Amino acid sequence: MTRIPRLMTAAALIALAGCTYDTGAPNRPANGAIIGGLTGAALGNAIGDDSKSTIIGGIAGAAIGGAIGQSMAAQERALNQQLSGSGARITNTGTALRVILPEEVTFATGSAEVNPGFRPALRDVAQSLRANPNSTVQVVGHTDNVGTAAFNRQLSLDRASAVARILVAEGVNGARITYAGRGMSAPITTNTTAQGRAMNRRVEIVITPTG
Repeated sequence: MTRIPRLMTAAALIALAGCTYDTGAPNRPANGAIIGGLTGAALGNAIGDDSKSTIIGGIAGAAIGGAIGQSMAAQERALNQQLSGSGARITNTGTALRVILPEEVTFATGSAEVNPGFRPALRDVAQSLRANPNSTVQVVGHTDNVGTAAFNRQLSLDRASAVARILVAEGVNGARITYAGRGMSAPITTNTTAQGRAMNRRVEIVITPTG
């Protein structure tokens, strides 16, 4: 590694530590620019093996990463408005948007049929995906640890499939969508309480920008 990539890496780490708004919330567009800059710098250095290539790659990567971050932040704000009151939650990880659909509003217990009352919320998600076509979509089902592993894996798969089918029916290009069922293998909190088990029973729509 040349001296400039080392300096860029150190600067990026310092900047990432401070990339928050005054409220303490992460500044996703700024983080995207930094991550993009690091990626571009690394590619530039690998291709050109000199400082000039590293700098050019870093500038280009920062511009692309910042633009993607801005787009994700705008989509996050729009989804929060559209899904307000539905029970769905949106998390921006900096590299993807996760739309979390809790079981209590999406499915009846033990069922893989989407509640009719939740269809408008999925229609809003589909509208957002159509308006932001440069992304891939992974629909992943999760359960708590009640019941057998085989039953929960199949239920989570069937639920993910049901959500994916609705998104396609609402006009989202099916080539963008994959789905999977992870059963009880990826809890987000404890399964030792009723509240924790309820949080673990969910379907996540993971939206990852492609450029």
